[in-house]
Amino acid sequence: MTIDEAFKPTSRTLTPEGFLCVKGVAARTGVYQYLSSELDLDGPERIVNVYRPPAQVFAPESMATFPDKDVTNDHPDDLVDSTTFKEVSVGHVRGVEQDGDNLIVDLIIKDQTAIDDIDSGKAELSPGYLAEYVEAPGIDPVSGTAYEYEQRDIQINHVAVVEAARGGKVARIFDHKPKGVPMAQRKVFLDSKKSRSIILDEEAASVVEDAVAALQKFADEESDRADKAEATKDEAEEKLEEAKKETSDAAIGARVKSTLDTIALAAKVVKSFDAKGLVSPLEIKRAAMAQLKPTRDWAGKSEAYVQAAFDAAADEAKETEDEDDEDGDKSKTNDSLKRFAEDAAKRGLKPTSDGSDAYNKFLRGGK
Repeated sequence: MTIDEAFKPTSRTLTPEGFLCVKGVAARTGVYQYLSSELDLDGPERIVNVYRPPAQVFAPESMATFPDKDVTNDHPDDLVDSTTFKEVSVGHVRGVEQDGDNLIVDLIIKDQTAIDDIDSGKAELSPGYLAEYVEAPGIDPVSGTAYEYEQRDIQINHVAVVEAARGGKVARIFDHKPKGVPMAQRKVFLDSKKSRSIILDEEAASVVEDAVAALQKFADEESDRADKAEATKDEAEEKLEEAKKETSDAAIGARVKSTLDTIALAAKVVKSFDAKGLVSPLEIKRAAMAQLKPTRDWAGKSEAYVQAAFDAAADEAKETEDEDDEDGDKSKTNDSLKRFAEDAAKRGLKPTSDGSDAYNKFLRGGK
């Protein structure tokens, strides 16, 4: 069916009650365009091509879901059910059939406002449905258009009368041929929150969508750069605070004391230890162990290994020093007693021991 054949005056009839009986194209095969957010895809908002193969559009199970479904004036906020149909339904679908690549519905419109809107030119059709979207990239064999996803298991909920259908100018109520050939139109969202939108023809919509996508990408990249810059700033501030702490008088004093204490301890581990201008406690300990045990490769040892070896050597040096101190004390005591005895002898004094047998006898009254 061509477009010219579709728009015929005889396609519209009114019942005695004023209801509008009319047929129209509700769906077609081929590639449709969706927003990535409509498919719950991650990442920035973008246009995604989805293929509707004939086997799915004209599947008997899918076509059987059209009859008796409600017709709405624009899409409702949610699918139509028993709690909402009174507010949104303006008619219903009486039948469905295949015509080439198109799916034709027979509608009866009962709401006068909807009929007036249709008379004023609001005549495109857009079904509301449930479907499965399968990632299956390919090329539409008819149009040659590339697509990313395939639509399957289509279950119709309602058919909406809209200003601009996703299916393009073909998806519309059969009516008088409009002046000129209308271009396919669709809604274009101007922000990621889908709060601002405009309806444009296909060519202009593509240009605007590309521009919005480019701006969104730029905004995302700028946001990433700002986040990284903020993180770098925070890291630099933390390092500056650490540097301030490390260069404070107290910190410098503590490091100097640690270095001097380590040098002093190293001098006990290795006699005549030469620090050779080293200031790092670890390197001082490494140098001390290299002098103490020169056959080992201390330069390649880990910090933990050097620390453990140095501590063991320091403990051993301390024990040796304590023993030397004890022997030295005994020697000094013996020398003092010897000199005292010699001095007493020169003065004619004799050694005396309290508690001797003679002294004890005297205390008991003996002679």
